[in-house]
Amino acid sequence: MKLTHKIYLIQIILVLFLLGFLSFTYISYKNQYQKDIDKYVENEVQLYKKEVFSSINSANKKFEQKRKLFYQIHKAALKIFQKDMETPLLKVQQQLKDMFNLNGLNIQIYLIDKNYTIFKTTFPRDLGFNLSIAPDAKYYLDKTTQDGEIYVSKFASNDFIDKRYKLYTYSKLNDKTYLELGFIDNNLFYNGIEIISAESNSKNKIRLYFIAKNSNEYFYHEAAFSKNIENKQHFINEVKKIPIESNSNDPVINAILQKRTIKFQKENKVIVYTPIFKEDMSNIGGFIDLVLRVDVDISEQIEALNRFSNIFLLSISILLTFLFFVFLFIKRSFTDKIDVITKNIEKKRLIDDKSISSSNDELSIIAKKYNTLFDSLNKEIEINKELLNENKRFIADTVHQIRTPLTNIMMNSEMIQRTLKSDKVSNFVNQINASINMLTNSYEDLAYVISYDHIEYKPTKVSISNILKERIKFFSTISKVNYKEIEANIEEDIFITINQIELERLIDNNISNGIKYAFTNKPITINLTKKNNEVRLEFKTYGKPIANKDRLFEKNYRENESKRGLGLGLNMVKVICEKYKISYKVFYEDGQNIFIYIFNSL
Repeated sequence: MKLTHKIYLIQIILVLFLLGFLSFTYISYKNQYQKDIDKYVENEVQLYKKEVFSSINSANKKFEQKRKLFYQIHKAALKIFQKDMETPLLKVQQQLKDMFNLNGLNIQIYLIDKNYTIFKTTFPRDLGFNLSIAPDAKYYLDKTTQDGEIYVSKFASNDFIDKRYKLYTYSKLNDKTYLELGFIDNNLFYNGIEIISAESNSKNKIRLYFIAKNSNEYFYHEAAFSKNIENKQHFINEVKKIPIESNSNDPVINAILQKRTIKFQKENKVIVYTPIFKEDMSNIGGFIDLVLRVDVDISEQIEALNRFSNIFLLSISILLTFLFFVFLFIKRSFTDKIDVITKNIEKKRLIDDKSISSSNDELSIIAKKYNTLFDSLNKEIEINKELLNENKRFIADTVHQIRTPLTNIMMNSEMIQRTLKSDKVSNFVNQINASINMLTNSYEDLAYVISYDHIEYKPTKVSISNILKERIKFFSTISKVNYKEIEANIEEDIFITINQIELERLIDNNISNGIKYAFTNKPITINLTKKNNEVRLEFKTYGKPIANKDRLFEKNYRENESKRGLGLGLNMVKVICEKYKISYKVFYEDGQNIFIYIFNSL
């Protein structure tokens, strides 16, 4: 990775780290205030649960001690009414007070018809109330209908009208009428209501709901609901009713049914509904459960959160602005200069940027050192170019000087061979011809090497079959002198597109290497075949495996240093193959080094 990229990466990581830290702080603060709300609600639930339990248990304990007394009082009242059904209720109430030592107890008398409706009572606010919706009352009235016994309720009930605990007794008076007595301890009040009323004036409004049910529906009311209620029937008509089988969205009922806290935010308040007991209280208090609603005012938290959000956004803005200027500073003072230096080095130019040369920093020193080195290197390059050109001119002149005497030697060799028919002379002439051909091949290689980069060798349609035959014939004398024989398998009339001189260089160098490195008295096999659109040229020679195939086509590389040569042949072949997209490969198989070249045919 580039150094500039590393610097940018460090900046990005730093930004992400700081943003992550600020986000973590913000989320932690938000979660903490949510936990504070949950803790507050839980504390309120525990407070009211304790208060309600304490109040109910206290009432039940006090009434439990007097259950026998209540039974006797009810029995006495029953006798009075059995003697005279028209006896005024207030008179009966007074007679009962006179007959028993009540010690702070009050008695309320109710006459109930067969439809469970109160039609006469000493407590007018209960007049007309139908007890069929009160499971406990209906249960005992049905039992006394069957057996005529007197029944005392198992628990004290909270009268939502006057906020007093009452214990009720029931009996059948005659076939059309029931008698109910309500016993009130003047020292017992349901003080949970007073606590709620006090809390309702605080910033966090608190409401308590009593939930009950009959066979058809749930119904509930707020604990402080009865202040403006005229009587109990009015109260029943006004309470919220939810059919049992319905899918209700009512949060009070859902909190009971799901036994969990329901919470949502509305404007600047979090409204929480939570069941207090999470168990059926029917046999203890006459209701299913109590649901506490707490309207938690989170104005201060929202304001604090908004302040924190503003600080968070401001911090991010300042951070990003700061990092942006840091980025610009690093870019102008460091990365841009590095880019300029890098581009000039890549393009092999002097670094002449004034912003770099005028600054007295490390990059300026590097640039000056580079410029000094660049000037020195260019001078060396110019000297080397001149030397190379002189070397090329020398080689070209040498090649040119060789051409004429080489031609004369070849002509005189032919004349000698024609004039003198002796076998001994013929052997010497063959040696001379072989040497001449080898020298000619080297001459042609040198001529191509010094000219291919400035002379255009244009491709034409050529017969590779005929050219291959000609080059094999050219090398036949050389191979014979070296005790090697060329075996050729050449398909006729195969044409390809290539420059003829370059094709000859490719063929000659492979045959020349075969003669040079192959074992004596072993054939050199050359195959030329065509399949579909591919032309395959193979050179096979028996010899030692090539030790380093990867370097074989490098310039000036020789597999065997004892075999002297120019070291240009196979590198020249590689250049020609790359020019014409000729694929090639080298491998060793069955004791032979095999060179394969694949051409595209016409």
